[in-house]
Amino acid sequence: MSRGSATREAMAEVALRMFAERGIDAVSLREITAASGQRNKSAAQYHFGTKEQLVREIFEQHTGEVNDRRCRLLDALYERDGRPALEELVDVLIRPLAETVDGDSHYARFLAQVSTPPWIGSLVHADPTATRSVQTVFTAIAQQLADLPGPVLRTRLALAMMLTVRALAACEHTMQPGSPDDARRVALLAANLVDATVGILLAPVSESTAEFLPHAAEPLADDTWPWHLLIGAEAGL
Repeated sequence: MSRGSATREAMAEVALRMFAERGIDAVSLREITAASGQRNKSAAQYHFGTKEQLVREIFEQHTGEVNDRRCRLLDALYERDGRPALEELVDVLIRPLAETVDGDSHYARFLAQVSTPPWIGSLVHADPTATRSVQTVFTAIAQQLADLPGPVLRTRLALAMMLTVRALAACEHTMQPGSPDDARRVALLAANLVDATVGILLAPVSESTAEFLPHAAEPLADDTWPWHLLIGAEAGL
């Protein structure tokens, strides 16, 4: 790794921690530069240009790692069972995120920060390969829930992802490095999140909800489903 690349990577990791602990709005590029031990006060701006670009690069790197893990789980799932159960698909959706949480992690809290306006806008041009596995799981879930109206399914998936990200972020905040009980606590939380998500997806559509649905049918899912928009705007929240 070149010296410039190593500096850039080190600064991104410092930024990840600071964004997670203090919030993206509360941290400036100059503060990141100082916390990284760089003498040049414009180092962060030199390497990343803008805070939006820095946020996007952090998202692409860490979400890409989760995406790779989810892809491996998906491959193993389909090798074992050509038609996975809904619970198995939801587990593959949530477990790779939960596996990032430990006493030294900051990704879940960063993800909670970047998944809300206005910072979610910085992800519009993020590399779509970083979230491809999420779209694959969403589409597989939609195929199993073909009787569920499209707007209901999209909102329920958004709600489930919001719940998952925020619950994992809250758990990450309370964890201590080296705690022997934390791994079990995260596993229990992940299992509960899987159960809750299945419940959200399978809940009957009430008459009150049905009254607000459009009359025209629309496709449940396709390859253009953007995960970052599902977290926020598509949920209508």
